[in-house]
Formats: sequence, C-alpha cells, structure tokens
Amino acid sequence: MALRPRASSQPGKLLFFQTPKAAPVTRPRAVSSRSGSVLEEELSCAVCCEIFKDPVVLKCSHSFCRACLQQFWNKKKARRECPICRRKCSLTEPTVSLALKNVADTFLREQETRMGAATALARARGSEEPVELVDVMCVAHGEVLKLFCQDDFEALCCVCHTSKKHQGHRVCPLEEGAQDLKADMKEELVPLKKHLRRLYEAKQECDDTTVHIKNQTQATEKQIREAFGQLREFLEKEESTRLAALQQESEEKKELVKKKTDSISSCILTFSHAVIAIENEIASNDALFLKNYTNTKKR
Repeated sequence: MALRPRASSQPGKLLFFQTPKAAPVTRPRAVSSRSGSVLEEELSCAVCCEIFKDPVVLKCSHSFCRACLQQFWNKKKARRECPICRRKCSLTEPTVSLALKNVADTFLREQETRMGAATALARARGSEEPVELVDVMCVAHGEVLKLFCQDDFEALCCVCHTSKKHQGHRVCPLEEGAQDLKADMKEELVPLKKHLRRLYEAKQECDDTTVHIKNQTQATEKQIREAFGQLREFLEKEESTRLAALQQESEEKKELVKKKTDSISSCILTFSHAVIAIENEIASNDALFLKNYTNTKKR
C-alpha cells in the first residue's frame, strides 16, 4: 500500500512528496496557468492529494473525500478527529458538501476536456504522450523550447541549438530529455519517501507518547488528589476527636478546682467567724472574759 503523507496544519496545503493511491486514475494535466494550479490545490483532498470524490465537510470547515476520511478514522480506531487540525469530531459528522462536489465534478470535466485535446495534439505529432497545450517560449529568442541540451541541462529553442554556446553538445527532443530526467528523479525519490515514511511513523509515535503522558499525568493527579482528600478527612476527624477530649478534660479540671475553691471559701468563712468572736471576747471586760474563757478556748 502506497504511503500517504499527512496533511499540514493549514487547509489545502500539504507536505511535499505526495504519493497517489494504489490504483490511481490518470489525471489530466492542468493548463500552465497559476489560477488553474491554485484551483486544483483548493479542490484536492488533504489525505489522498487528489480531486475531491464524494466530498464531506467537518465542523472545523476542513473537507475530505468520504472514503479517505473513513480510512483515516479506521487507522485511528476509536479516535475520530480532523486529519488537519486534530479537532475531535462528533458522531453526527461528517456532512456531505454538495456545493464542493459540484465544483470538483465540473473541474474534472474541464480537465478531461483539456486532456483529450492534448492527447489529440500529441497523436497528430506522432507521440503517445499527452503534451502541454501552452508552449514555453525562449526568453532570449522568443522561439518555442523544443530541444534539451544533455551537457548543460538546459531547454533550447532552434536558435539556441545553433549558437556557439551549445555547439557540439548532445541534444535530444525536449520530451525525451524530460522523460529521462523524470525517471532519474523518481528513482531518487524512493529513498526520500522511505525516510519520510519513517519520519511520519516517528511523529505518530511521539504523538501517541504525548497522549499517553497526558493520560498518565491526569490519572496520577487524580490519585494524589484522592489520597490527600482522604488524609484531610482523617485529619479533620482526628482534630475534632482531640478537641472534644481536650474540652472534656478542661471541664473536669474546672470542676475539681471549683470544688476545692468552695471548700476553701467555707473554711475561710468559718475561721473568719471564729476570729471575730475571739476578738469580741478579748475586747469585753475582764470578768466577762474570764467567765467565757473556757468556751472561747474551745473554739
């Protein structure tokens, strides 16, 4: 199965080195117009990198082919999220985008029309390969670029071919030179794609590790909060128990001190009466003092 690059963070913009699906349909080449290229980019699915087929839209405003989005979710198993912004999707998503489907279908029909015209022109020239509808002109001479210099790796017009700069150089038709260089470039692209696949796998592993760390942190935090909550509850009960025991002990001590204070007060009152009585006897005349001396002594 061919590797599909992950979408970039901005809608409609992908990382380089894009690989088509396992059984791709040959696309018509776009007219060499910047507006056509931008339109094709805007109408391309960020997962398969092809023109939308049965497009659907998420609440985050990103659009994908229905099959591509479902395949992406199947790889994620239980995680339903946008392939671009990673926003979680509800069970009611995605929604069919009829307007986008109509625009994509119209664009494909126009591309097929241009492709048919390019193929017809190629057959008229005796070639099986579709050609571009707009020729690229030589900046120096204003002629169509039809040749390729294999020594200088430059596209040439007929005037450039006859100039001293390219005299004696190996020259071939532009289409042949492009095909050879494209073949070489495809071979050089293979290890880059493998390396890119490993990078995607490493990135996914980092993302999964980040999610695991987050979940583990949340679980540990919950355990810590529960443990300290139980500890606080125990300390509050222990505090209440000890304060109650302290209050009871204080009341008992106060009662003992009160009883002792009452006993001392009673003794003070008794001794005070005795002192007053004796002082009164001492202050009386001698005969009365001697008469009551015995009773006063007993006190």
